[in-house]
Amino acid sequence: MKRSTSWNQLMTNQNVAWMDERGTWLFYLGMLLLTRYSVGVTMGVPNGAAWTVVLIGHSIVTGYLFHLKTGSLLTWEDDGGKYDRLTYWEQIDGGREYSHNKKFLTVVPLMLLFLVYEATETRMFAINFFFTLIITLPKLPVFGAKKKKHRRGQSGSYALLFKKDEDEEDE
Repeated sequence: MKRSTSWNQLMTNQNVAWMDERGTWLFYLGMLLLTRYSVGVTMGVPNGAAWTVVLIGHSIVTGYLFHLKTGSLLTWEDDGGKYDRLTYWEQIDGGREYSHNKKFLTVVPLMLLFLVYEATETRMFAINFFFTLIITLPKLPVFGAKKKKHRRGQSGSYALLFKKDEDEEDE
């Protein structure tokens, strides 16, 4: 007997579905804390420098994965190439701006900056502020990519998912 799949399961982007799972935010914050204490304890780095390493590392990794790399992060997932034109950030929550997940992912670098501010001197704060700006600005809707108006009234970058299918129908 075949299993029936609901429409929501078919339309769910499995690449970003993990963001809606229970405990994801707690796990994300826990990994940042684990990284901070790993850097501090194993390498013997002082508190301020350890938070700086975490902030800079977080900025580089999430900057690349969320804002530069396009397509699926999960390469074993067969999505038919419909996410190839979108960054991971544009895929989260169907491209909606100001969703709970996007707010959380925007606040995390700011939270790290405040932790660094408490633990470092002015020169290190300037470096951390620079990396926080680099990772926070692309998250703002003003700096969003590909904000074109598409056929059938679709606007925004998430509409690019369906543009390919529409062009094929016209041929």
